[in-house]
Amino acid sequence: MTLSLATLVGLAGTLLAAGYTVPQFRKLRRMSTATGVSIAALANSTISGVAWTVFGVLEHEVWVALPAAVAVPATAGAVVLAWLRGGSRDRLWLPAVWAVTVSLAGLSTLWVGPAPITVVLGCSVALLVTPAALTAWRSHDVSAIAASAWALMILDALLAGAYGLLADIDANLIYAAVATIGSLAILLRITIPPHVHARLVPLPAGLEVEVADEVDRDGLRLVA
Repeated sequence: MTLSLATLVGLAGTLLAAGYTVPQFRKLRRMSTATGVSIAALANSTISGVAWTVFGVLEHEVWVALPAAVAVPATAGAVVLAWLRGGSRDRLWLPAVWAVTVSLAGLSTLWVGPAPITVVLGCSVALLVTPAALTAWRSHDVSAIAASAWALMILDALLAGAYGLLADIDANLIYAAVATIGSLAILLRITIPPHVHARLVPLPAGLEVEVADEVDRDGLRLVA
């Protein structure tokens, strides 16, 4: 049996989707704190995964539905762990608004066609990467963020974009662009040392001493 290029790309995307959501879930299981992790972002991702699954089923696109479906369990599990381990609870209204938005966009297809749901789903990853990036850039401690998860998301976005080109699915192309930009922003934050970040983003008074101590330790290591 000969597999088409679109099928191979879809299969690769499904296998990657099953894996790229796992690092964050596993890291939260190992840690006692979820500092720097946005609960709203993970909840938005779970809602989006369900929406993409339904969209793929209704459009009879198995390689749209399947990658989304296999990613949902890990993101849902990460939501629970982040909540229990003190993750950021900022913007918790977003998941509720997002669920309503997706539902309305889906219903609108009955009257105006697929354009609204295409744009909404294509931009859906912004509801994951935007709160996650904002939380990461505002947090002094980002040790609970799994860099590998965001690196794999970029690869997932590239595969989704490739499938979008091959299967002529505009929602995939929008998703690929937004996911790549957002993931790069988070990876950039992870690479910035704490003392450099402290100069870029004002810290609470209690953390200023910690950063100063860390800078002193870095200096001693350099002298040694």
